Amino acid sequence: MTVFVGAGAISIDVTVARAVVSSVAVKASRPHGVTRMFIGQQTDRVPALAGQVFTLCGFAQSIASRLAVLNAADLSMDADEQAGASAGVLAERIFEALRALVLQWPSPLPMSLATAAGKHLRDALAASRAVIAEAKDGTIGRANLAAAAARLQAAASGLGVAQDGSTPLPGTVCQAIMRDAAADQMFTGRSPDPLTARDDAEVMARLCDEPDYAAQPYLFNRVAETGAYARLAAEPSGAASHLVDRLLVRIRDIRSCLWQLITLARTGEYDWASLARGGPAARGGYGAVECARGRLYHQAEIGADGRLTAYRIIAPTEWNFHPAGPFVDTLVSSRIGLDEAAVRSVSRLVALFDPCLAYKIDVREDAHA
Repeated sequence: MTVFVGAGAISIDVTVARAVVSSVAVKASRPHGVTRMFIGQQTDRVPALAGQVFTLCGFAQSIASRLAVLNAADLSMDADEQAGASAGVLAERIFEALRALVLQWPSPLPMSLATAAGKHLRDALAASRAVIAEAKDGTIGRANLAAAAARLQAAASGLGVAQDGSTPLPGTVCQAIMRDAAADQMFTGRSPDPLTARDDAEVMARLCDEPDYAAQPYLFNRVAETGAYARLAAEPSGAASHLVDRLLVRIRDIRSCLWQLITLARTGEYDWASLARGGPAARGGYGAVECARGRLYHQAEIGADGRLTAYRIIAPTEWNFHPAGPFVDTLVSSRIGLDEAAVRSVSRLVALFDPCLAYKIDVREDAHA
């Protein structure tokens, strides 16, 4: 979610005792002080800067920033801007979810599928960019939006996202990924504890008061998760593989976004509350956007001269890959063994949690087991 040059990586060190995961250490080497570049900026420059700095989900970053500075100034976003923001967030979320599925899956794809997937991803990227360009200009047109939504739907179908149901279409990348996931039964299903708008007040209070909260956010007595699996409050489907459960929910989320985008193009209607939210924070204001990877927070404080005096961001990855978060909770006590298959299984789980940073995995045996 906050990837830029020198963004760092996540190290995942897995310790196994008698083939069962006994402990997991997750550490992110994300650069410190990135938000300092926003301090002293005029508020009208900040959303564009946020969109430029962060190369993943840049439009969502800019909308979260826009909401944060508006609410810090006790202002609000009008209906026309909300409509454009909704279209851009949905289009970007569709592309990012498709891109992550295809490019981050650790098992190699057959050459024919990889070639076709490249074309479909390029089409999805072009359609997403077209929607975002109009949203930035404030000139969202129904006909153009309908054409872009149709192009996104065609690209998604080409990759295996059916218009009805979650089962991947035959002969597609998603079907190949599902077969790979179905063969991996290392992990036990768990119901998510979703991070939602109801948590925003507590998150903002802690973010403003605790200096290190953005790096390791938490909620008391919770293992909060964000992203598609949490958004849809998924219950285990009964499939033998927890990875399949997560994959099917990701596909459902893409399909839901496509339907929302098509509805917006046809009727002008959109569900702003499900996509974004803003309000006063413990200090200043905040904006939250539901991106492909989950709930993204920006928080801003404005001085008397109209420039920012404080700026904070929490990316979805910080929740999902918290040292005591849902990824670790899913992995601990899983019987994965010690061979290369163990590393591949962990890689598949990482891919379906979809971090915004590169990652490296080390699996070792407990010397005292």
